Amino acid sequence: MKLILIRHGETEGNYKGLYQGIMDYPLSEEGNLQNLKVKSKLENINVNKVYYSALKRAKKTAEAIFDFSSSTICFEEVSSLNEINFGVWEGKDYKYISKNYSEQFQSFIDDFRTFEFPEGESFKDFYNRVCEGIKKIINASKEEDNIAIVAHGGTIKVILCMLLGFNYEGFYKFNVNHGCYSLITVYKDSAVLEFLNK
Repeated sequence: MKLILIRHGETEGNYKGLYQGIMDYPLSEEGNLQNLKVKSKLENINVNKVYYSALKRAKKTAEAIFDFSSSTICFEEVSSLNEINFGVWEGKDYKYISKNYSEQFQSFIDDFRTFEFPEGESFKDFYNRVCEGIKKIINASKEEDNIAIVAHGGTIKVILCMLLGFNYEGFYKFNVNHGCYSLITVYKDSAVLEFLNK
């Protein structure tokens, strides 16, 4: 099967450089344009199923790219595809966090794999949540399916790590851009990254 991994369009929070996990900023003007570009790139691909996170920016992106009135596409909201919960860091930028949460921020830098965001989610729980979600999606799909996943940068990086066998260590080895999609072919016991950020 083919997995088409789409990061939502840029939001106003992304533009301002804010930590944005479960906090939902609206799509920026640039984000809306990016979604239209992705729609154009995918117009010749027949998609059977579209799974999108429960956060508004992902659903708005899915609605901009795909026809929700289509009877040939199955649409499903999946909360396990949500971005990580940054807790009290939500809505704050790097400078603020590194200054006001300096000890915790250093712990995050030292080992993100074991870090739990203050009043938020641990990286391990986030990683496992996304992995379980994508396993269910794959198990419910057919070999010939083309499946679109509309989600977040962190979510997509977890999916790439899981399917390509990198585990936690590969998380920061990928940049997942707005306004692009990546494609993975999933086989029974392996997966191949066809391209990244097309």
